[in-house]
Amino acid sequence: MHILDRYVITRFLNFFFLALAAFSGVYLLVDFIEKLDNFIDNDASWSLCLLFFLNKLPMIFSQVTPLAVLLGSFLTVASLSRNGELIAMFSGGVGLRRVLTPIFVLALLVVAANFAINEYLLPITTEKMNHILYQEIRKKPLTFMKEGGAWLREKNRLVHITSLEPQGMILQGVAIYTMDERFQIVAYEEANRAMYHEGAWVADQLIRRRFDPQTGSLLEFASLQKTPIDFHKPPKEFRRVNAKRDELNYRQLHHLAHRLQAEGFDATSYRVDMHSRLAVPFASFIMVILGIPFALRNSRRAGVAMGMAISVGVGMIYFFAQATLTAFGYSALLPPLVAAWSANIIFMLLGIGLFLNLEQ
Repeated sequence: MHILDRYVITRFLNFFFLALAAFSGVYLLVDFIEKLDNFIDNDASWSLCLLFFLNKLPMIFSQVTPLAVLLGSFLTVASLSRNGELIAMFSGGVGLRRVLTPIFVLALLVVAANFAINEYLLPITTEKMNHILYQEIRKKPLTFMKEGGAWLREKNRLVHITSLEPQGMILQGVAIYTMDERFQIVAYEEANRAMYHEGAWVADQLIRRRFDPQTGSLLEFASLQKTPIDFHKPPKEFRRVNAKRDELNYRQLHHLAHRLQAEGFDATSYRVDMHSRLAVPFASFIMVILGIPFALRNSRRAGVAMGMAISVGVGMIYFFAQATLTAFGYSALLPPLVAAWSANIIFMLLGIGLFLNLEQ
């Protein structure tokens, strides 16, 4: 590795980790103050609170990393320019692009690391964090169904389930509507309770009704005890569908969105989050493109402090734009792919424009 590369890399990493620690510390402090009353009201132990924040650290690092990259790249270039080191490099025949290459390479490595954390570590720690907060601290009953239950489709049947108790693998309030090709109900089955046993859902008591598709009159009525119901989704499918979306990685979101769409349900929010899993880590590279032009300009003019404030402000505007466009995607005002990537494209073009203007 060239001596110049090592020098620039060392300078960048020092500023990057300092900024990462500072942003993470502020995030932790604000979050702790915000949740302190909640912890006290629920008489949570300090060990449980500590475990909660330890599991939240990967999420915090993931969220503040782009700002840390922005500040790291800005301070690296600004310090080189302010100390006259850039001029010395230019005098030695080293061009600006060659000086900045290590920073861009490091930014791409940060993007890859951030994606790996989001894909493999963050779903695990987020699930643990949510479990600690909602079940162990707030003592909320553990259920995988939202208010009003869940609707699912299997071929020519619609299934409504009121709730699922995951510890005992028990379904509550099962109703199965079977329809013919004209969408006329030909059978209706209901069970107050069904337990998952040996690969099948077994109802304590199953009420079965069959109807004439022409007249709608009742053809059969039966009350059956300990009877398997004709429903084949295992408990893990309910956990995946009803899990908080921040607990799912790209592959799980892709599978779930495809399955929901195949079953006739709206998978828009899952597709937006799926594309965001790829778009959000790329923000670190965008921050470098935005930060460096401000560093080169303001190290020569208004000063480092002003340039730092402007670059961080632009970074915050980026995150606001990203959140707004994502919300448009959830509302189906924008296609999921466009909603997830528009902010990256807009601000990358802005950064490239600043670079071209700087070179001119």
